[in-house]
Amino acid sequence: MTGCSSESEQILWLNGRFVPVREASISPLDRGFLYGDGVFETMRSEKGCILYLEDHLERMFDSLRALRINSLPELNWHDLAMELVNRNNLSNEVASLKIIVSRGICRGLGLPFCQSPTICIIAQKYHAPKQEVYQQGWRLQVVSQGFAPPLAKHKSLNYLYFMLARQQALDDGADEAIIFDPHGKVAETSAGSILARANGTWWTPANENQLPGVTVKVAARILRGKGREVQRRESNLDDLLCAETVWVLNSLLGIMPVYEIAGHRVSDPAAEEATLIRKELFLGEEGG
Repeated sequence: MTGCSSESEQILWLNGRFVPVREASISPLDRGFLYGDGVFETMRSEKGCILYLEDHLERMFDSLRALRINSLPELNWHDLAMELVNRNNLSNEVASLKIIVSRGICRGLGLPFCQSPTICIIAQKYHAPKQEVYQQGWRLQVVSQGFAPPLAKHKSLNYLYFMLARQQALDDGADEAIIFDPHGKVAETSAGSILARANGTWWTPANENQLPGVTVKVAARILRGKGREVQRRESNLDDLLCAETVWVLNSLLGIMPVYEIAGHRVSDPAAEEATLIRKELFLGEEGG
């Protein structure tokens, strides 16, 4: 069978139960709803294999500890996710798998302790960009307002700034937005990491106001396996404009070449090379 025929038939996992999405409910007093008080992770499920699940869980639990969201039950995340993929008839498809954890319901200012965090897992069919889009690449735009918040190092439910930045890029006719820190240094894009090549050397921006990307970490490992050094370096917009190759990476997209940044053409988007490494990324690792 193929993916769910309609959203009303979709099954999700919520607080210990598999339930149809039409029956799922979360209290309006949940701090995830009230304050965006929680985190999420998005992974790619490739024909029944969840890619880099352990890396995503490690990042999620690092953020949960930093935000003092405790008391999660012991769960077999892999088996739960695979069961959800199967129940949604996605085992032979490319799917987006999202884990969402909020602090739950409790009173108090700051980061109070809640006895029962809210946990939700969602699986949906992923509609990847067409091959011609990967071949041409994306156009990036510079965000004109705001900067990456300190919470950028966590994949928090407080995600509105990144959506606003993406919308600014779309309104300008671009595909994605470059995010900067308060000092004008490049952090990432609104929904991905950046990997660039200048003078033959690969590098990725080093920035504290930046999500530690799973996909860029794996891509860097693949490049190093091919004998290509990958550096982490502080960078500004000029560094990107001077790079001969720029890629955007995330868990669903894989690698998207960039052909233009703020009106400046990228000299070598390296679409064929991106395709080869993207295929290696999507092969995944044993156990996901």
